[in-house]
Amino acid sequence: MGNYGYGMGYGGMFFGLLFWILIIVVAYLLIKWLVEQNKTRGGQEKSALEIAKERYAKGEITDEEFEEIKKRLV
Repeated sequence: MGNYGYGMGYGGMFFGLLFWILIIVVAYLLIKWLVEQNKTRGGQEKSALEIAKERYAKGEITDEEFEEIKKRLV
């Protein structure tokens, strides 16, 4: 009569195990990525002076504007 209906054999067990390993790895990587995203968002906020220094370095504000901002903040 054959083995109809008695399971998938060793090949099915292998692919079933492979499937669950893949699911676990993907879940681990997703959790790791989410934790890293949370760390970058939860960091300390920059002070106003640091932001002014960055804007000055990028050339967004002039020397006079930077000095005026610095006087007001310090």
